[in-house]
Amino acid sequence: MSSRWGMQNERLAMRLRSKKQPAGKHTAMTRAALELAIAEAVRIARPECSALMGVIVERQAPATPGGANWAVKGLKFGKADREQCRAVLSKLMRDEQFDCEISD
Repeated sequence: MSSRWGMQNERLAMRLRSKKQPAGKHTAMTRAALELAIAEAVRIARPECSALMGVIVERQAPATPGGANWAVKGLKFGKADREQCRAVLSKLMRDEQFDCEISD
């Protein structure tokens, strides 16, 4: 079963990398689409996170010029393993897998 999760995770990473724009260029997304994309990425990354209910994203002023205009405000864990989900989300954000801006 772990190979299935590994393959899905690799496919997701490839999909996200292919959508990346050059530095300073962010893909425009609605808040709902971004929340769904982040939640799905966390669910796929580890089997312990498959029960994650969702992610809450809030709009904020960019901290740096060209920075993101959003931040993760919270997670709806459901019955998912909290520590595993936090670790996955942290890694996704650190690796800048979601280089986009909120358009709505």
